[in-house]
This record gives sequence, C-alpha cells and structure tokens, in this order.
Amino acid sequence: MDRLSAFAFTACLSLGGLFAQTSDIVVFSDAGEKFTLVIDGDVKNAAPATRVVAPGIKNATPMLVVNFADAGIASIRQNGYLEPGQEYTLRITMNKKGVRVLRPQGQAPLGTASAVPDRPAPANFTEDVPVDNSSQSTTMNGDGVQSTTTVTTTDGVGGQNVNVNVNGMNVSMSVDGMNGNTTTTTTTTTTTTMPPPPAEMNEDPTAPEVVSTTSVSGCTQAMGTTDFADAVTSIKGKGFEETKLTLAKQIGGSNCFTAAQVKTIMGLFGFEDSKLDFAKFAYDHTTDVSNYFKVNDAFGFSSSVDELNAYIQSR
Repeated sequence: MDRLSAFAFTACLSLGGLFAQTSDIVVFSDAGEKFTLVIDGDVKNAAPATRVVAPGIKNATPMLVVNFADAGIASIRQNGYLEPGQEYTLRITMNKKGVRVLRPQGQAPLGTASAVPDRPAPANFTEDVPVDNSSQSTTMNGDGVQSTTTVTTTDGVGGQNVNVNVNGMNVSMSVDGMNGNTTTTTTTTTTTTMPPPPAEMNEDPTAPEVVSTTSVSGCTQAMGTTDFADAVTSIKGKGFEETKLTLAKQIGGSNCFTAAQVKTIMGLFGFEDSKLDFAKFAYDHTTDVSNYFKVNDAFGFSSSVDELNAYIQSR
C-alpha cells in the first residue's frame, strides 16, 4: 500500500471513529415558526430559522431548548437519549393539550438521512422530480403472510432499457422515445410464515405460565419462548415500518405478552411514534401490567413516556 492510500485509509478510520462518538440533531417547525436551538447551553444558530441542524453532539442525554422568535410563544425544554453515530430528526408540533413539544420524526445512521424542508410546500406546488406511485398489499393465507409491494416511478431521463430479475425481485425499465420519460416498475414478493396462535398441542412446555391479577384484558398466559422468538423473527423480516407495526398488532391480537416481551418488540421499530403506538396497543394484551413501567426503557424521549403514562391513567 503506497503512502497516499495509507493516508486515505487512516483518514477513513479516523472519520468513522468520529462519527461513532457523536450524533446529529435536526429540528424543524411544522407551522414554520422561526426559533433558536440551544443544546446543553450551546446556541446552534445565530439567527432564528425554521430548520436547524446541530452536528457533533457528544452528550448521550442532551438538554434541548427551543426559543421562538415570537416572544408570545413559550420556549420548549426537553431532554432526549441519543445513540452515537445516528442522526435524529425532530419536529416542533402541538400535543393534544395545545402545547408545543418536540416529536421524533426519524432516525438514521449519519450521512444517510434525507433532508427535511424548511417549511411545508404550498398546496399547488409541483416539483420536477420523479413521480412515485407505490402500492402495498398484505394477504393472509394458510401458510403465512404474503406481502407484495409494487413501485412505479416516472422521470425525465430517457435512452435506457433495463430488465433485472434477482432472487424473486423483478425490475423492468422502459423508455418513451418520444418524450424521454422513463417508467420503472419494481415488484417484490415476500412470504413469511406467521407463528400459529397458542394451542395446548404446540405450547412450549418449558415456558412458565405468567399470571397476574392486574391484567386489563383477562390475559393469563403470555407467549411461550419459542413462539415469541418466531414472532420477533417475522417482524424483523419486514422492510417497512408500517408493515412491522401491522404484523406486531396481528400477533398481539391473538396472543398475550409480558411487559418484557412488549419492550423487546418496541425495540424492533426505528421510529418513536411506532414504539408509542404499539405500547398503547399492547397494554390491553399484557399479563403483568403492574410491570409495564419496564417498556419506558425502549423510548428515546421522555415525552413519549409522559404520553404513554397519560394514556394509561385515562383508562
């Protein structure tokens, strides 16, 4: 390896180490209010803006303060939990009480997150970008869950004809020579065996029966170790967050969980909203709701814990 290659290799390692030790935070306003972002006392933008990017956050539990340019809007003070090497996108929005809060919008490895616009685009605005018409269907049969996704995009690039078929995924591209439009169709079919509902003949005999007098829905026995492991594998195999959430609820609709199992499933979701949605759903399908405080560890933001507690208290 020559000295130039060695230098480039060393630089990549150093840069990778730097990313692994820090996180980025992107904050934007739903309604377009201008604000100043302060993280652990450090002001991140000199002039108020509707979107602020704060890179290189080293603290895993930073305190975020949002001060609005409009003095009539109360500031937001909220802390969070960050994993190193991730970019977190937060939006400023209203909760059910009409109070402005920070809501998690997305999480992705550094350098892979997509940009968020400064403010919502006008209703009649049309960008000159590829059109994405996606459809997804999920069907249940005797063998399991078969999910088929079809994506069709059209752009203004012409002159190419491509047909690819790789491991069950078929991608075809055709070009309209008259107007230069390219149409790409991708069809993906995935078949996953769904764990069967619990029955006496296939229960895991080694799994202890969990009984609690605090059960909300009358659940007296949680999923056995083997069945639950199969359920986790099935949920992990889904490529879309919405599909994962749908499958998790399908499993919970015919089974009961322990609080620890609910926490494990929540860890399979990438978005905070999905974790909160499932935690609310699973409360009625948990054998030991007296231990439901354990699921709080799966959240990345204290506001999610507060919202879940408010939901439970309102029941």
